[in-house]
Amino acid sequence: MSESIHPCLTCGVCCQNYRVEFSIYELQSMGGTVPDHLAHEVNGNRARMNGTERHPVRCVALRELPEIGAGCVGCGIYEQRSRPCRDFPFASYGCHDTREKFSLPALSEAEVERWQEAA
Repeated sequence: MSESIHPCLTCGVCCQNYRVEFSIYELQSMGGTVPDHLAHEVNGNRARMNGTERHPVRCVALRELPEIGAGCVGCGIYEQRSRPCRDFPFASYGCHDTREKFSLPALSEAEVERWQEAA
């Protein structure tokens, strides 16, 4: 895999590990950006991405990205994603813990530094 491809684009395990719940006001029908057909209402003020309500978790927006490279995955609605997805930090404890859970190698300090500087 090319070193110019961000590690998240060869991973995607956060989209296969966490429930993604957010305010209904993030849905397009409520003035937000998340396409309504990709989520469902949990209660009067919360919505959840389809696929993240069950085990095994797999968000419906996670897709292969062959246009970036072989084996690349990512969010099919990246620019429209919900606040919890926008706020999930690369190289955080949750990132490292989830990579380990899925038997992926740990991110090196050099890799983390490189991509944090590029951000």
